[in-house]
Amino acid sequence: MTKKDIGDFAKNQRIKVMYPDIVFSRKEKREKKLSDLSDNHLINKCIPIASLLLAVLITVSVGLFLYMGINHLNGSTPGSTTILEEPELVNALKDVQDRGVLIAMHGWVHEDYSTLTPLQIKENIEKGKQVFEKAGIVPVAFILPLEPINGVIDASLKQEIESNGISTRLPALETNGNYRNEYTWDWRTMESFEDPRFQEASEQIKEENPTIILLHVQDWNPYTKQFLTDYLSSTNKMKITIRVDDVEVNTQPEVISDMAQLTQYKSVGQVAFSVIPAGAGKGDNPTIGNINVNKIMVIYFGFFIITTLLPLSFLVIWKLLSEWQKKRKQNKHLLKDGRDPKDPGTKGPMLVSIIAPAYNEEKAIGKCLQSILDQDYKGEMEVIAVNDGSSDRTAEIISTYPVKLLDLKVNGGKANALNKAIEIAKGDILIFTDSDSYMAPNAVSSLVKCLNENKDAQMVAGNVYIHDNHGKKGFMKYFQMIEYRTEQEITRYLQGLSGSILVCPGPLTAVRCKVCDIIKFSNETIVEDADFTIKALKNSIKIIQEPKAIVYTNAPETVKGWYKQRKRWWYGNLQLWRLHKKWAVRNLWMIFNYSGYIIGICSIILILSIPILILQYDNIPVVLMSGTLCLAFSIMLYLILIGPLFATDKKLLLMLIPYVLIYATIKVVVLSILFLCYLTGKGVKVKFGAKTFVAR
Repeated sequence: MTKKDIGDFAKNQRIKVMYPDIVFSRKEKREKKLSDLSDNHLINKCIPIASLLLAVLITVSVGLFLYMGINHLNGSTPGSTTILEEPELVNALKDVQDRGVLIAMHGWVHEDYSTLTPLQIKENIEKGKQVFEKAGIVPVAFILPLEPINGVIDASLKQEIESNGISTRLPALETNGNYRNEYTWDWRTMESFEDPRFQEASEQIKEENPTIILLHVQDWNPYTKQFLTDYLSSTNKMKITIRVDDVEVNTQPEVISDMAQLTQYKSVGQVAFSVIPAGAGKGDNPTIGNINVNKIMVIYFGFFIITTLLPLSFLVIWKLLSEWQKKRKQNKHLLKDGRDPKDPGTKGPMLVSIIAPAYNEEKAIGKCLQSILDQDYKGEMEVIAVNDGSSDRTAEIISTYPVKLLDLKVNGGKANALNKAIEIAKGDILIFTDSDSYMAPNAVSSLVKCLNENKDAQMVAGNVYIHDNHGKKGFMKYFQMIEYRTEQEITRYLQGLSGSILVCPGPLTAVRCKVCDIIKFSNETIVEDADFTIKALKNSIKIIQEPKAIVYTNAPETVKGWYKQRKRWWYGNLQLWRLHKKWAVRNLWMIFNYSGYIIGICSIILILSIPILILQYDNIPVVLMSGTLCLAFSIMLYLILIGPLFATDKKLLLMLIPYVLIYATIKVVVLSILFLCYLTGKGVKVKFGAKTFVAR
């Protein structure tokens, strides 16, 4: 049977009998499943759930705190504006009062008085009286907001209100069985006389022939006006009372004047306006068309809180709880075995093949190879450096080092170079690295030790750090140093807990040689290392992380160089989604990654529309101030959650704020652009090795 046959058999059946170390037999799977039901396994299963619940609690608490704070600062809470700030409305009310319309106080801000203390009731009534007095309006009664449907209020509450020197009933108002007949509720949405509500209400009012009619000023329109005039001009009833509730700071003066015309009908005995003294002003509650801007802003606020704070707090809490549980488990296990925690008792040295592909890397290949030769690994090492058709001195430099040179005369791409080297590699463990990177002295020994300690793992991802040359570092380099550390110490760490790391990095990855009998590197995507990793996961191969295995790599120092690199990485991830979609939709980490592109597009749309929404407010400086404070609070939370990762690196700690403000914004924009190129099928132009092509 050829290697290809073995690979096909493993892919189709997902059971690799010839390599029991890689794919479990059915019996072993059953045994593993039973062992997984241990207390530790149950605890590990519960940790993500507990972390999510805590994250939701934090997100909701912070969200409510910020929302209430913003509302208070913006002055959009009820009571921030009184009718005194609308002189035209006040003049209209004084005019209609002079013409016989009764004016009543309708609470202070239309609050529920059954929930207020006697002191609060007294304060609110006094404040309302002061506003009416300054406006030159005399309230004849206090109309209780949220009055019961039958118009009968609690006796003790009635007494408490009237003890403040104001009646709870309009003059000469009789109480009967049809006290609160409101036929026009929510007619503000009516657009035609053919509306069934209009026809039904017209028939109902003729049948009931009421003497008391309740309206809400918001429902006054041509349909409501016609409905009332039809009844008032045809009824045989006299001394009809028409009560209009919820007149407030946003009520148009012309509406007041128009409704006051109802006093002209002989059937009408009195018209009364229930006026709310205080509320949210027009500038605090703007609309675009029929859409309330405040509601849109609330949706935006919720979106950003849910898509930023919730996942971040969830991942950080999950990591902290997992680390605590892992240390607790390790200490308990080692004490039980009677072994020194510093002595894991690993297997003896084995042959390791280190593969370093290179294309036009004359400036970096020497340092890369020297770092490999300087490893502290005690076993035998085989170093294979692949010159992938370089046009510079790469091959010449490689030949000066005591390593195997695989000299490919034509550039075939990184995937091809790796596959060629794998064919001649003899090691039990293969370690892949990039020629522009160099390993820490203990990188190889740490990877081998990790595989020896974890018999069920077949691949190990090392940790990649940005090369610090102790020279000048621009903002982009600092940003990438932060990005690398947060992604590896949080996201990749958590993925490693279940052996499902999505990307084993090109600069440092170790695999058991048998894995490469099943999986080959491929040019199907522009991210060969991620594609190789996902194919391994699809074949039930466990992939973990070894934080002690460190490699240092060069990072682009300009925005242009960074964009070229990230364009290949991030668009390549979209290619992976398409290529492995059936598997990806069942993998939560893949879904999490893909959702980042969707959230990015939504974020850009929302951010671009925010200035338009802000311009709808009258108090723009206050709105901007509240937004700034909200942003500052969010950054503070980010620093609290992420800051501990950089406690020993003060420079990076100081760069966290510009990282959030600048780098995160740039990243979202680039992700959105690439996602649009992917969705439209336009693709992106990339240079990979000696080739330049459009990746779709």
